Amino acid sequence: MAPTPEQSVIIVGAGPTGLALACELAAAGVACTVLERRTAPSTQSRAMGVYSRTMEVLDLRGHADSLTAVGRPVGRMLPAPGAAIDFTAIDSPFPALYVLPQSRTEEALQQRAIDLGVIVQRGAEVFGLEQDATGVRLHVRTESGEWEESADYVVGCDGAHSAVRELSGIAFRGRTYDIAPILADVYLETPPPDDVTILSGGGAMMVSVPFGDGLYRVAVGHRDHPWTRDEVTLEELAERLKQVLGFDPKPHDPQWLARFKIHQRLADQYRTGRVLLAGDAAHLHSPLGGQGLNLGIQDAVNLGWKLAATLQGWAPAGLLDTYQSERRPQAQKILKATDHATRMATHPSPVVSGLRRMVLARLLGRRRIQKFAGEALSGLRAGYAGRGRPALLGGARLRAGQRVPDLAVPQADGAPVRLYELMRDGRFLLLDLHGDGGAAAVADAWGSRVCPVRVDGSVPQLSGLSAVLVRPDGYAAWVDSTSSTTGREGRVRQALHRWCGTEGPTPQRHPAPTAGTAAPARQGRQAHAEAPDTEPAPADRT
Repeated sequence: MAPTPEQSVIIVGAGPTGLALACELAAAGVACTVLERRTAPSTQSRAMGVYSRTMEVLDLRGHADSLTAVGRPVGRMLPAPGAAIDFTAIDSPFPALYVLPQSRTEEALQQRAIDLGVIVQRGAEVFGLEQDATGVRLHVRTESGEWEESADYVVGCDGAHSAVRELSGIAFRGRTYDIAPILADVYLETPPPDDVTILSGGGAMMVSVPFGDGLYRVAVGHRDHPWTRDEVTLEELAERLKQVLGFDPKPHDPQWLARFKIHQRLADQYRTGRVLLAGDAAHLHSPLGGQGLNLGIQDAVNLGWKLAATLQGWAPAGLLDTYQSERRPQAQKILKATDHATRMATHPSPVVSGLRRMVLARLLGRRRIQKFAGEALSGLRAGYAGRGRPALLGGARLRAGQRVPDLAVPQADGAPVRLYELMRDGRFLLLDLHGDGGAAAVADAWGSRVCPVRVDGSVPQLSGLSAVLVRPDGYAAWVDSTSSTTGREGRVRQALHRWCGTEGPTPQRHPAPTAGTAAPARQGRQAHAEAPDTEPAPADRT
């Protein structure tokens, strides 16, 4: 008989994806441990753009404030001369691209995870994996020894060279681009505009992002400069930037210089048995557009509540499988879009480059199109196919599977409250918009899984609806556009069965440890690791 798993979930990888997933699981009462090969958090900036929808899903759990406090909001992206993508007019509490180093994002998420009782074990390398119908066993080593870890599920969030993916035998198909750009965090004496700027022409491409106070993240590459192990120099960077900009921006005082490869790869599957993948372990793509970190965090938020529901025993049949069916198509779209953009940006023909600039300038010279492009790039227009039939709602247009905005919800006993504040505890939210309380009363049978809210007043964005069931990740699970009260309770009950399982109290398994709980004593296991991180972080992202 297999041993009882020591924790419900082991997450391999303490990057933004793994830490966001740990926060989701721990907040839902699921015990988890994070194993990280590196002995200390990376201080390199790496990915540095957090878009509106990612901020929203973090705000659902109260994580966003710590990022907005240190992030620099940027209102526009300039993908070509005369063209702009506008983030300032989009329908979100976070109408900007928030520029902050990945290290700060990881710092905020790790602190939140530790506060929730998550054990973050650094200097721990996974070198073996077996699974059966009852759980997963990992073989782990540190400088002081080797041991086995057991869990109900293991999630590989361990990046491009994922050990979990390779040990599970999941294929990672794709290719590596010929172009190998230079990545730098550097001060510029004569910088480009103080926006996110993308320039290309003659086979060359440059992206610049302002950190503030004269410091910029720049990535610059050319089709004629493939991968080499030669060390990047400030002189080489200046030459490449001048080639694209047409003038010398006079870079100085570099904080980071690196050369990196660009990959386009996608895992054949996101799940095999009790092993799952998320983030860069599941997908890699060109960094043009800065989608990598955002895609990974949204993987984590999608997976977290579904995995918790499975472990707690109330998940409807097939719920965990919807993680792959919802998130893999999103990655496919990003891979296709970034591949096309990278090919166009580095095309050697001046004719193609000129046509591209002209088309973008015409399209993105209009305010309405600029806003639409901002919503699309920020992830606000992305959604999932609902598990039920979507409703066509005339002016409201909210459908099952779509993002639900952070609405002001009027209540009988006080001032309107933000919808996302009602969802801080990770439950489903049932908005009863009819006024008689019938739908809310039905939800009481599902106990702590559903938060029923009787809406006392008009919500213009939801006009024409009598009830909305919102998933823990902020997407509409089900909407009811039938005005008749006949059969309403039956429709609500059917939707709750489909998404929230059967009636009754929510079972609890493997409760998360309280904050400060020490890791179980085990030969070879370290409570803390003091050695510095001397290995360069993979630079597959800008």
